[in-house]
Amino acid sequence: MTVVVQAYRFVPDLTPGQERSVLAHAGAARVAYNWALARVKAVMDQRAAERTYGVPDVRFPR
Repeated sequence: MTVVVQAYRFVPDLTPGQERSVLAHAGAARVAYNWALARVKAVMDQRAAERTYGVPDVRFPR
């Protein structure tokens, strides 16, 4: 069986206003990603500190 994989690459022809909008959306997405990543890391660090104090893990029933 032969599998053919084909891809296309498109370059958008944006106006200056559209380019600003695209870059603004990409920047906002990056800010949101960095915020969420920092939040997850903070929670994991807090949990690691709690373990050193002997605080047991919280188990939620399913």
